[in-house]
Amino acid sequence: MQLTCTLAISAFLIVADAAACNLSTGTAPFAVAAVPSAEAGDALRAPALEMVSLTRGINGRASCDASGLLTMSVEWPRGTDYKLRELGFEFRVVGGEDRLSIFPKAPVTGRVDGRRSEFVFLWQDGPPAQQQPIDLVVEVRAVTPDNRRGPPAQLRIAAPPGS
Repeated sequence: MQLTCTLAISAFLIVADAAACNLSTGTAPFAVAAVPSAEAGDALRAPALEMVSLTRGINGRASCDASGLLTMSVEWPRGTDYKLRELGFEFRVVGGEDRLSIFPKAPVTGRVDGRRSEFVFLWQDGPPAQQQPIDLVVEVRAVTPDNRRGPPAQLRIAAPPGS
């Protein structure tokens, strides 16, 4: 009985430790009007995308060690009706299997620097022995506060376990 209780408490502490990663990513929800989405016409363009870094979870005892971390850069094109600070971005997996739920379901904002915005996504990845390869195609599009959506750009995200 004592061994069972000890194992249960240990398992709880491991799960609680993994769920306790409170790393600030700078990515925040973007408020969108509750109206049906519409195409934005020429007012919006597709952004330029870059995968800045992807770090997989590791074996460790710190609260964030088993977390994966993906940093993406979105560059907003010149000559549009909107400034980058006025927009949110929708990230949607259109290729591959989205087992890890890396991206939020709703539009988000990121840290803005001029025409670039950086998005950091954090997910529960597990240690390398428990990881599966990541091979996804992500579609990213701008979203206006009145729920108009621009044309998408796509980026392939790939990483083996333990990378």
